[in-house]
Amino acid sequence: MRLATWALIGLLVAGCGVLGPTVAPAWRLAPKLQTPDGIVGVFRDADGVHLVLGDQDTGGQRDGADGETLPTIHLFSTSGQTGRTYNSFVFGLAPPGATSVKLTTLDGIGGEVEGGLYLIALREKDILPNKLNWAFLSESGLIISEGANVTP
Repeated sequence: MRLATWALIGLLVAGCGVLGPTVAPAWRLAPKLQTPDGIVGVFRDADGVHLVLGDQDTGGQRDGADGETLPTIHLFSTSGQTGRTYNSFVFGLAPPGATSVKLTTLDGIGGEVEGGLYLIALREKDILPNKLNWAFLSESGLIISEGANVTP
């Protein structure tokens, strides 16, 4: 019986090599945006809130699970000649009751809250955190929370 079990495991492992190159993980991105550069999205797990660019996870960011005050504001901004249409991303957790978030000093796409998460894509590069001014809005358009900068 043991020999048959090990033989079956060996066949399964050997068969995996026939499948070809590894396929990118199937993250459940919510929210996500379709951009000219591909899909950009956000997901949350035990490591925090993650930004995914195409098939690249930029890593988990603190997400308020440890008693951090909501909302959380994270910034991922690139520099140099990226060849990308969207070069900076603001993402994180929205406060309860928020249905959207807007940046009051920068124009981008996205900003809808889905499952408590949000994502905004910006064309600008090299955005400094102190350039962010944001507001979370309720469904009726009332400001729930507003501020500047990113959260620690």
